[in-house]
Amino acid sequence: MSATAGPDPAATPAPWPLPWLGHAWRLVVVWVLGAILWLSTFGTSPAAHPDHLAGDTPLGIVDGLLAVDLLLGQVAVVLAGWRRRRPVVIALLTAALTSLSVFASPAALLCLVSLAAHRRWRPVLGVGVSSLLTVTLYEALVAPVLSPDASRGIWLLVVVVTSGLMLAVAALWGWNLGGRRQLTESWRIQAETARREQGARTAQARLAERTRIAREMHDVLAHRISVMTMHAGALSYREDLSPQEVREAAETIRRNGHTALEELRATLGVLRAEDITEGPREAPQPDLLALPDLVAETERAGTPVRLRVPEDFWPRAVGLPARTGRHAYRVVQEALTNARKHAPGAVVDVVVDGDEARGLTLRIANPRVPGAPRGDGSGFGLAGMGERVDLAGGRLAVRDAGADFVVDAWLPWGRVEADEQDRPSTDGRPTAGHEEEER
Repeated sequence: MSATAGPDPAATPAPWPLPWLGHAWRLVVVWVLGAILWLSTFGTSPAAHPDHLAGDTPLGIVDGLLAVDLLLGQVAVVLAGWRRRRPVVIALLTAALTSLSVFASPAALLCLVSLAAHRRWRPVLGVGVSSLLTVTLYEALVAPVLSPDASRGIWLLVVVVTSGLMLAVAALWGWNLGGRRQLTESWRIQAETARREQGARTAQARLAERTRIAREMHDVLAHRISVMTMHAGALSYREDLSPQEVREAAETIRRNGHTALEELRATLGVLRAEDITEGPREAPQPDLLALPDLVAETERAGTPVRLRVPEDFWPRAVGLPARTGRHAYRVVQEALTNARKHAPGAVVDVVVDGDEARGLTLRIANPRVPGAPRGDGSGFGLAGMGERVDLAGGRLAVRDAGADFVVDAWLPWGRVEADEQDRPSTDGRPTAGHEEEER
C-alpha cells in the first residue's frame, strides 16, 4: 500500500477494535519483560556490586541512572496504552525513551508492531531507524557506566546487530498482522455487501413480480368489468326491455362477475405466498389459440366481432411461443374492451395473420360512434398495449383511418429472448408495469 494513501496514521485510530482485556494483557507482558531487562541490568551494575565500580564514577550516578531507567520504563508502558490513537508519535516517544531506559525497550517494540500493522512503510522505517540509533546511544553512553567490565568494542557491534534484527522482526510481524486484519475486514465488508445486495435483489424481484401480477389483474378484470358495466347500465336506463332480456342481462352480469372473481382469486393466490419468487405460480393464461373464445364471449356481451384469419394460420400458430401468443391475446382483448366502451354496438374487425418469416400481425378496427360515452378508466390503455408490444420486440401503431379507429401491431414470431424479458429479473430490475384501460 502506498505511504501516501489513506488517512494519516499519526492521528487516525486503528479500524479494528481491541477490547480492554486485549490492551491489558499486552501492557502486562511488556511491563514484565521490561522488569526482567531492568533487573538483569541492575544485577550487573555497580549498585549490586559496589566493588566493581570503575574509576571515579560515583555510586550515586549509577543509582540515579537505574532510577531514571525504572521511571522512564513506567512512562513508556503508560504511553504504549495510547499507541492506537497516535501510533507514529507514541512509537517515536517510546523509541526515544530507550536511549536511557532498557525497561522501555519492550514497550517500544510493542508500539513499533502496532505502527507496522497500519502497513505504511515510511513511518515504520523512520521509527525503526530512530530506535536503532537510541539503542546505539544507550550502549555507547549508559551501558559502560552500568556495566564497566563488559568489553565495549565487539559487544557494541553484537548489541546493535541483534537490536536491528529484533526491530526488523517486530516490523514484519506487525506488517503481517495488519495484512491479516485488513483481509479479515475486507471479507467482512464483502459478506455484508453481498447480504445487502441479496436483500435488495430479493425485494426488487418481489416488486417486479407484483408489478407483473398487477398487469395481469388489469388484463383479466378490465374485460369482465366492462361487460358488467354495460349490461348494468342497460338495466338502469332501458325501460323497454322484456323480462327475458332483463334475465339475460342479469345472467351475463352474474356470469362475468363470477368469472372475474375466480380469475382474481387465482391471481391473488400468488400474492399470498410467503415468497413470491418461490411460491406457487398463477394459473395458465390464455394465448392466441384462445382468440375464438374471446370473440365469442365479446359477441355474447353485445359487441359483434368479425374475425378474419387465414385457414392455414391456426396450424402455424401452434408453434408460436407461448408468451408472444399471450401478448397478442392481451392486445386484442384490450382493443375489444376499448371498442365496446367507445363504440358500443359497432362491428369490430379483427384481422390476424403471419408466419415465422413475416412475423405476427394484428389489426383491430372499429368505427367511430358520434356521441358515444367515454369510459371511466385512467387513460393508459394504449400505453399498456404499447408496453406489451415493446416487451415482445414488436411495433404498435394507433391511427385514425377515416371513420375508423385502427390498432395495428406486429410481433416477431420466434422472439424467445423477448419472452424471457417478461419474467421477473434475477438482478432486481423491474419488468414492465401494468396497463390501465382507456385510450
